[in-house]
Amino acid sequence: MGSDTTITIIGVIVGFLFGLSGIATLFNLMSNVITEATTQLSQLSAVSTLVLLVIAIILIIKIRIISALVVGAIVGAVLNLILKLNGIDIVNQVFSTIMSNLHLT
Repeated sequence: MGSDTTITIIGVIVGFLFGLSGIATLFNLMSNVITEATTQLSQLSAVSTLVLLVIAIILIIKIRIISALVVGAIVGAVLNLILKLNGIDIVNQVFSTIMSNLHLT
């Protein structure tokens, strides 16, 4: 029983650290994109400014989506590990529920 608790605690800590590291890296990347876009915007004409603004907005949205996916994957993996260590196999339960609702099983 002590071994399961230790593994769970290690999994939570590793997931938390990787999640924070991923978020920090993605926000740093977003900050660099905004800084570069601001520099370019201050040097170009109005049409180019609008084009670069649209590109910057698209990059910011993509970075936010990627960061959400990374954090979601890490949180999901940690929660799955915790549930699996407690004897709950959530992946098989969800899969069997989907298959039974599709009438394939």
